[in-house]
Amino acid sequence: MLTPEKISLTLTYLVSLGAFLSLKDIASDVFFLPFLFMFFLGFINDFRFRSYLPRWLLNTGGILFSLLALSQLSLENLIQPFADMLLFLLVIKSLEEKKPRDLYQMLLLSLFGVAITTTFRFDISFLAFFLYELFLGSVAFTFINLQANLRNVPLSGEFVRRYLLFSLVFPLIVAILSVPFFLILPRTHTPLIDIFTKKEGGLVSGISDEVEIGKVGEIQEDNTVVMRVYGKIPANPYWRVSVFDTLLGRRWIKTLEFLEKEERVYDSLYTYTVILEPTFDTFVPVLDYPVRPVKLEGFKGKIIRLKGGFYESEEPISRPVRYTFISTALPPDDPADPVYLVVPEDIPESIAELSRRLSEGKKTPEEKLKSVVDFFGKGFSYTLKLESYEGDPLEHFLFRSKKGNCEYFASATALLLRLMGIPSRVVGGFKGALKNRYGNYYIITNSMAHVWVEAYINGKWVRVDATPPYITPAVRRISKLDLIRDAIISFWYENVVDFSAQKQAGLFREIVKGVRSISLQDLKGLVKKMLIILLVSSVLILSVRFYILRLKKSPVNLYRALLRRLERLEGRSFREMLPEDILKQTEGKDYYGIVKFIVRLYQRHRFSKEGVRREELEEGYGLLRKIH
Repeated sequence: MLTPEKISLTLTYLVSLGAFLSLKDIASDVFFLPFLFMFFLGFINDFRFRSYLPRWLLNTGGILFSLLALSQLSLENLIQPFADMLLFLLVIKSLEEKKPRDLYQMLLLSLFGVAITTTFRFDISFLAFFLYELFLGSVAFTFINLQANLRNVPLSGEFVRRYLLFSLVFPLIVAILSVPFFLILPRTHTPLIDIFTKKEGGLVSGISDEVEIGKVGEIQEDNTVVMRVYGKIPANPYWRVSVFDTLLGRRWIKTLEFLEKEERVYDSLYTYTVILEPTFDTFVPVLDYPVRPVKLEGFKGKIIRLKGGFYESEEPISRPVRYTFISTALPPDDPADPVYLVVPEDIPESIAELSRRLSEGKKTPEEKLKSVVDFFGKGFSYTLKLESYEGDPLEHFLFRSKKGNCEYFASATALLLRLMGIPSRVVGGFKGALKNRYGNYYIITNSMAHVWVEAYINGKWVRVDATPPYITPAVRRISKLDLIRDAIISFWYENVVDFSAQKQAGLFREIVKGVRSISLQDLKGLVKKMLIILLVSSVLILSVRFYILRLKKSPVNLYRALLRRLERLEGRSFREMLPEDILKQTEGKDYYGIVKFIVRLYQRHRFSKEGVRREELEEGYGLLRKIH
């Protein structure tokens, strides 16, 4: 049996569950699962046991926990305590006996929960939670009002369906009207107040301030999207993130931190735009070889070019940013620093001997470089599954396993070149790009993380990538559904997140330009077309409405069909008669019993709370066919 209380209670719990899920990555991990468990206990109790704790006890617990949560507030942790407190208050409301006012409070707390998500979520997941809460919350609100007026009066399925349809109209109107407000209201690309931004724990990606031998393979198992690229790029792109100059143990680090001059002019340029996901780091991935930025959006500070030709932001990137860059196919020509020849003192003698053997008889740097590349082209293979070993990792890789991922090949290449007297450096970033044909752009994922080498030969840095060609298993797992989902996310960034004041002004300029270009003749033609469209639409709507009214089985349509049947038989109008007059006019006829049955169904539908059962309605239509 459907009652306003059951319906409003169910809808309120669904709305509150949406708030729980939206705060999953924001609230404390220690509290989230216990709170969710207690929330479901409240749900089960409301629908089955209806045994409640005293309100004073629950309210006391709520006050004490709120004070505990607020005591955790700090400049570095402003949001999590509020999220914990809000979830606990939802738990308190779920465990107490509920009146309409309590359900209103649960809806309000859920609304606050979705509002808190805006501090951390700026992607399409916020849109999903917002729409869910908007539509379901509006329906819940109307049914709570119904509960406050009708209490536990049983509701028919038809009544619930109509009331549900009505309750959806308001949020639909709000959603439609929000579009012009979105286009009109002024905006900035970044928040005016951004003290709530998460400072750490963001995207774990191939973007890093060091490269550790044996660790890149772990990143290549992850298909998280790091950035989306729009525009023209080469067929096999390399994305420059950082440049490393010194090997310490198993880690390549950078020690050259000074700025490098920009504004270098080249031919064969690529212009492209990148939307970078929040990395909570400062690196700015760019296509090899970067020349200069053209446009920057969403950055908190400037971006700078460091020695090695890579870029960093002055502040960590905590929200999606957008930037347009120019890159070239020509390699950089910045001078080689002495650090690019430094070799660790504890390098195994076997590696030094290998470098002497490979350079034997080679006089020019080009010949030495070719000997190293040829060496890795014979008997070496790429793998993510590294076998266990003892001793130096590069020695094991070069002389025993001959299997490894990109940082093994790059590290060994750089050391061999340095031992031959050729300056070299290790470059970290990404290799490749996957075209998303559903959005006409490219995605770069963690699984494309890669390191390679640049060797300084004849005044230019030459890319040396000794790693055999490969496609990681993670990239092969990207499905059409993944691409469609990412295209939706890309649309969200392009048209909502990235809808800046400049785009807004451009839109208004185009509208004004379009209005001014319309002549009087064009306006007359437009009005004529609109009138035709309006007329055709009206005819279609009326036709559909008439079709539905004629064919839909209901007591009213059954009664109307009876009147039409009687008019054909009697040759006179019955439509102006009252139901009782119709019974008097047909009394004594062979079909009087059928007329009386249908008329009584109609009267009960119009004037009685009892209503008409589906079986009676079907029987009435069956009897109507017997009137000839």
